[in-house]
Amino acid sequence: MKCLTIQTSQKWPRHLNKAHPNNLNRCCGRFRPNPETGFWSWGRNMFKSRLMMALIATTALMPTASFAQSQAIPHEELGAIGTVAAVPADFYWPGANYDPAVPSPKSVLGYQIGEAITPHAQIIRYFEALAAYAPDQMKIFDYGRSWQGKRLIYAAIGSPEKIANLDAIQADAQKLADPRKLAAGEAEAIIARHPAVVWLAYSVHGDEIGPADSSLQLAYHLLAARGDPRMAEIKRNTLVIIVPIQNPDGRDRFISTNLNGTGMIPDGDPMSAERDQPWPGGRVNHMQFDLNRDWFALTQPETRGHTAAVLKYYPVVVVDSHEMGSDRSFFFPPESQPINPNVTSEQLALKNLLGQNNGRWFDQFGLPYFTRESYDLFYPGYGDGWPTAQGSIAMTFEQGSARGMLAKRSDGSKFAFRDTVKSQFVAVLSTIEVAARERGRFVRSFYDFRRTAIAEGKSEAVKSYILPTQTDQSNTDKLAALLSRQGIEVNRTTSNFTACGRTFAAGSFVVSAAQPAKRLIRNLLEPDTAMEANFVAEQQRRRRAGLGDQIYDVTGWSLPLLYNVEVVPCATDPAVTSQKASTAMIQPGQVINSDAKVAFVAASGSTATSRFMAKALQQGIALRTMAEAFTLEGKTYPAGSLVLARGENGADLNQKLASLVAETGAVLTGFDSSWVTNGPSLGSDKAIKLRNPRILLAWDSPTDRNSAGATRYVLERKFGVPVTPVRMRRLAGLPLSGYDVVILPDGEGSYGAALGEAGARNLRTFVQNGGVLISLGTATGWLADPDVDLIGLRREQATVTEAEAKGRLPEAKTKAGASGVDGVNFPDEATYKQAIVETSRDPTELDGAILRGEIAKDHWLTAGIAPTLHMMVAGSDIYRPLTADVGDNVVRFAGPDQVKASGIVWDDIRKQLAFKPALAVQSRGRGYVVAFTIDPTYRGMADGLDSLVMNAIYFSAARARPVR
Repeated sequence: MKCLTIQTSQKWPRHLNKAHPNNLNRCCGRFRPNPETGFWSWGRNMFKSRLMMALIATTALMPTASFAQSQAIPHEELGAIGTVAAVPADFYWPGANYDPAVPSPKSVLGYQIGEAITPHAQIIRYFEALAAYAPDQMKIFDYGRSWQGKRLIYAAIGSPEKIANLDAIQADAQKLADPRKLAAGEAEAIIARHPAVVWLAYSVHGDEIGPADSSLQLAYHLLAARGDPRMAEIKRNTLVIIVPIQNPDGRDRFISTNLNGTGMIPDGDPMSAERDQPWPGGRVNHMQFDLNRDWFALTQPETRGHTAAVLKYYPVVVVDSHEMGSDRSFFFPPESQPINPNVTSEQLALKNLLGQNNGRWFDQFGLPYFTRESYDLFYPGYGDGWPTAQGSIAMTFEQGSARGMLAKRSDGSKFAFRDTVKSQFVAVLSTIEVAARERGRFVRSFYDFRRTAIAEGKSEAVKSYILPTQTDQSNTDKLAALLSRQGIEVNRTTSNFTACGRTFAAGSFVVSAAQPAKRLIRNLLEPDTAMEANFVAEQQRRRRAGLGDQIYDVTGWSLPLLYNVEVVPCATDPAVTSQKASTAMIQPGQVINSDAKVAFVAASGSTATSRFMAKALQQGIALRTMAEAFTLEGKTYPAGSLVLARGENGADLNQKLASLVAETGAVLTGFDSSWVTNGPSLGSDKAIKLRNPRILLAWDSPTDRNSAGATRYVLERKFGVPVTPVRMRRLAGLPLSGYDVVILPDGEGSYGAALGEAGARNLRTFVQNGGVLISLGTATGWLADPDVDLIGLRREQATVTEAEAKGRLPEAKTKAGASGVDGVNFPDEATYKQAIVETSRDPTELDGAILRGEIAKDHWLTAGIAPTLHMMVAGSDIYRPLTADVGDNVVRFAGPDQVKASGIVWDDIRKQLAFKPALAVQSRGRGYVVAFTIDPTYRGMADGLDSLVMNAIYFSAARARPVR
C-alpha cells in the first residue's frame, strides 16, 4: 500500500511532516519519516515499479493481440528488455501435478505467472480461456465497467453441481441474510447444504500488482491441480468467487509507466524510473479515487458494481488482497486495535482460526509474516470493513510489494515479483482450505450475525432512525437511496405520524434497527463510533511522550453529518404506512405552474437547486440569484434563491425546464406576477445575473491526486460542470484571461516550489483583473504565505501551555569569544521535559474527524447554506481569522465545546480550532480569493458541503468584474 522512500534534508510543508510509525505502510497522502529506513516516505504510493516484458506492451495497447504472436519478435530487436528468469511450473505449489488438458497460463499468455505483470485485457483473456475449457466448473459474470470502459468481472468456480445451481445458492444466501423470512427448521436445512462462499478480491490499488497475477494462478490451480489433496474438500464444500482486478484503469496506468521505464534487466533500485511512478501513479482509479475507502460512500462505478455483486451471494469469507511497502513481509489477521465495536466475538475467533492456518503454511514454506500490527478493523469503508459489517469474515492481506519484477529492500536484500505472487497464492489457498473444512461453522456464523442483529435492534435503546422531510430534501433522498443500495431496509412513509415526541410529515424515511443489517446501520448513522478505551489511553500516552499516534485512518464518518442531513434516533420503531425507498440517487423534480407568464423561482438550500443552476447556465438559460430573502405571493424565499424571468429566455424555456427538473431533482414554482411584498424586487440590482464560468483546475504534482480527482468528480459527475485540468508546470506562464475561476486542490507537496514567484505573480494578476481564485486545504497555506500574500490569513503554530511557557529555556546566546551557551539547572525531570519541548511546532494533526462549523448568515457566499455545517478535517492547518478590514471569515469552526461532531479530536486541537476560519474570502482588485482551510471535496463523499463549493464558484464569479 505504500510508498516512495527518498533521502532528503529538504524542509517539507508542515502538514506533511507527521511521523507516524503505525502508518508506515498507509497510503493517506502524507509524507512521513520511515523508522525502518531513516528515509522520508510519500504517502502517495508512487514508489517502485518495474517493467514486464516489452511483449506485454503490445497487448496492453492492443488487447486483442496474441501474446504468443508478440513473442515471435527477434531477441535482437527486443534488446532483452526486462529479461527475467523462468518460473518453474511447480514453483507455487510443489507436487500440484497440473492436468495438461487445462489451459495453463503459459499456453494462453505465453509466460508463466510471475514472469511478467499481466495487463487487464490479458487477465480477462485467461479467465475466459479457463471458463471456455470448463464451463461446468467456472462461469464469468460482468458486474460493471470502469470509468475508462474496462470490464469488471468475477468468476465463480466450483463443482459442476454448484455452477449449475448458482441461482439456488444465491437464493439460499438471501434467506440466510434475512432470518425473518425463514420458516421453522428451514435455517438448519440451508446451513446443512449451503457452501461456504469465499469471495476473493484482488488489486484494488492498481500498482499493487502481485495479487491480480496470483488470482490467475489460483484459478488455474482450482481447476487443474491433481496433486493437492485439499481440492476434493474445497470442491465439495465451497464456492469460490474471484474478482481478479478491481481497478483495471490504475493497473494499466502502472504497467505503462513500468514498461516505459524499463532497462535491460529488472532494476530493484527504489529510485529507478521503472519503479518511480509519475503523478497520479497507478494506485488510484481513473477519477483518482482510492477505491479501498469507497465501500459505503459508493461514489465510484467500480465499488458500486462490486458491492452489488457481493450482496447477491453474501459470502461468508472475504479476502481483499493488497500490497504494502517493500521492506515489510506479509500481513494477515488478526488485526491490531482499534476494532470496530460492531464486530462480533465469533468473527474475531474465526479470523484467528484463519490466521493460524495461514501461519502454519507460511512456516512450512519459509515465508515471513506478521499479525496484530499496523492494520486495524475500524473504518467500515474498506474492502474488509464493509463486508465485516454485513456479517462476513473479511480480511485484508498485505504483501510487501515488488512494484515491478524485482525489489531491493533497504537492508540490501532482494526479492522478485514471483515471490509476492506466491505469498498471496499460499495465503488464499490456506483461507479456502479452512473455509472448506469448517464450512458449517462459517455459514452458521453468518446466519447468527444477521439473526442476532435483529434481536439487538429490538432491545437496544435506539430502535429506529427517522430522516424527516427537510430543506435539503435532495441530500435526504440521496442518503436514503445510498443506504438502500447497501442492503439496508429504508421505508418512505405515506402519511404523517408521531414518534419520540415529534410529528413527522409524510415522505419522511424510517430505518428500523430491527433488521439484519443493524450493525452496518449503526456504523453509518450513529454520530460517533467508539474506539476501545485502552487504545485511546495509549494514544494519549504516546502524544505526551512525543510519539506519533497509531490511528490508521479517519476516526469519524457519520453519513448524516457528511450529508448535513438531520437524522432523528428514536426509542421506538414507529408503525406507519410506508413503501420501500427508491435506490435512485436523484429523485425527479417538478415545475409548479409551468405556464407561468412572468418568472420561475427555485428556492436555495437544496443541492438540487445548485445542480439545476449549473446545468441551466450551460444550456444558455438566463438566471439570477437573489442577494437577500424575498416574499412572493405569500411564500418567502431565502437569499441565494434562483429567478428565471420568462422575458429573458427563449420560447423553448418550458421544454428545457421540464428536462432539467427531471434530471436535477429541482423544484421550480412559476409566478404570473413579480410583485414582491417583502425584500428586494425581482428587477432589483440585488437580483444578480449569473454566468457560466470557465473553470481551470490545477492538475499534477504537487496537487494531492485524491483531492484533484475528488474536486473534478464533484464538479463534473455530481453537477455536470466541465472543468479544464491544467498541469501545474503550465500555470506560471499560462495566460489566464480565458478562465473565470482557478481552483487549487489540496496539496501533497510545495506549491511554492512548483509555481515560484512567476506563478504567484500570474495568479495575482488574474485576480486583480477579475478572476476568482479558490484554494482547498493546504493550498491555502501557499496563498497565505507572507511572501505570496494572496490572502491575509496566516497559519498558526501550536498553542503553548502555561507549563510549557514557564519551563522554556531562555534563548541560547553565545558570548563573544565563548565556545558555549549560558548554563541552566534542571531541578527535576519535569523541568527537563518542559525545557526540551519544541519552541515552535505545528498544531496536533487530525487523522480525520468531522467538525462542526457555523456560517456568517448574511454573507453572499453562504446564501442558502444551512446555518450549521459538518466538515471532514484532516491535517494540522489552523489559521488566524481575517480582520474585518481585510476580508470575511465566511465559515468558522464552532466553539470549543461544540466543534467536535464525530471522531477523535484531542483537547489541544479542539481548543485551538474553536472560532477559526474554515472558509474565508478576500476581494483583490476586480476579483476574489476564496480560501477553504479544509478540503470540502474530501473523498467525494461530503455532500453536505457541495452547495457551498458551488456558491464559491458561481456566486463569486457573478460578483467579480473581469476585464474583457
